[in-house]
Order: sequence, then C-alpha cells, then structure tokens
Amino acid sequence: MAKKKAETTQSNASIVDGKLILSLPNAQMPVVWQMDLNAAKSASFTVKEDKKKKVFNLVLKKDDGSTDEIAPFEDKQSAVDVLMETSSVLQSGQGKDKADTPANNNATNGNNGSTSKNDKLGAFLAFALIVILFSVWMISASSRLDITDGESVSSSYGAAANPRESSGVPVSADDFLNNR
Repeated sequence: MAKKKAETTQSNASIVDGKLILSLPNAQMPVVWQMDLNAAKSASFTVKEDKKKKVFNLVLKKDDGSTDEIAPFEDKQSAVDVLMETSSVLQSGQGKDKADTPANNNATNGNNGSTSKNDKLGAFLAFALIVILFSVWMISASSRLDITDGESVSSSYGAAANPRESSGVPVSADDFLNNR
C-alpha cells in the first residue's frame, strides 16, 4: 500500500491537446497547472529560491519578462526534478491529442497542430476523392456515347441508320422497307 501511495504523489508533466500540463501533488501546495503551448512560444522555466519563506518555487518566465509562480517546493531537488521532467516532455514533444498523436505546430480554435494537420489531410483526401469520382463519371459518360468508327451520334440515329439496328428510334416506312 505504501508503494502505491508513493507512485500517486509523484509529479507528472505531459502535453495534451497542445497544452503543457503539470500535476504537482508533491509541492507544498499541490496543484495541477496548464499552459497553452501556442500562446507561450519562448517562455522559460526556472527554480527560484524564496529565502523568506524557505521554499523553492518553480517559476514560468514569460516573453514579456513577467513571471508566474507555478508551485512552491520544500527542497531544491524536488523543484529541479519537476523542472527536468518538464524539460524532457517539452523536448520530446511527448504527449497526446484527441487522436493520440504528438502535439505540435500551431492550430486554431484551441486544437493542437496535429488536429490541424488531420483537418488538412482530410480536406486533401476529400478533394482527391471528388476529382477521382468526377473522372470516373466523365469516363463512364463518354463510354455511353455510341461513337464508333468515327460516326457521330446524330448520324447513327438519323435516316441513314439501319432501322433494325436502332430500336426505339422512329423511322419512316420507306426507310424501313428500303433497308430490308
């Protein structure tokens, strides 16, 4: 039982749907923290000592120079461990999106890059399918035209046609009797 409890209190960093998620149950004040990776393109993480409170804070430094404290830790090693796990996850792009693929690139509407790639791939496949279906339809339509030996469609159904070979086409009685 003690072993299972130790596993559940470990910090965890992951990327899900284009967001970095830090689960920090071993912090002084346990927290689950998330950040949209598209919104913070050049942010950095650091461990900062607060000598007054005697804690080590995991801190996010933003592009504009401002900082956000993510979580305080009792000892420096715990904070550094979370920092290194976060670094590892960000470097490897390890994580999952809704389609269970790594999250990367920019996206719209809060989705990650993989979803955007899937949307582009789906649009391309739909376009390709339309082109293929249109081509098949054109080929089948041209094969339905009864063009043989250079004769046009109108001449095959006109007065020069053999009335016995062109069923369903009205023919005068003289033409019918002449072609017996």
